[in-house]
Amino acid sequence: MSDKDFVTFLLDETLKLHKSGEVELSSLELKLNDYGLNFLKGEFIPQTQILRFATPFGDLDVPVNWSIFSVENSHAQYTLLDEKNDVDSFFLVIKSAWKQSIEKLLITHDHGFCYIIGLKQGEDAHLHDLLNPQEWLKSA
Repeated sequence: MSDKDFVTFLLDETLKLHKSGEVELSSLELKLNDYGLNFLKGEFIPQTQILRFATPFGDLDVPVNWSIFSVENSHAQYTLLDEKNDVDSFFLVIKSAWKQSIEKLLITHDHGFCYIIGLKQGEDAHLHDLLNPQEWLKSA
């Protein structure tokens, strides 16, 4: 994510999206759909410093000053939370609202959006592929 903090990075990416007027599916989102993984896609709202996720029960607003988005984590490409690694109870809050039983939360970003991915038992096998972008193969 270069040398920018999380909020600056999201702000820059959000402004790029609004200028281009185009929103296309990212490679991450395509992978999530291909694997059938449950996820929330959040957009950064600069005026209120929140991440807004569309959920089946309405908008979920998460303040960016929550520790998982802190300066210490700003250079990380992702954060992986579970019951053992959940300092601010973010995992427990999301898990209680999630309809399916999840064991881990993957929080990452792609093309200006933040993703919260709920991983059920066995789905962490997809982590390597989700976190490592692949090059498209060109046909000869």
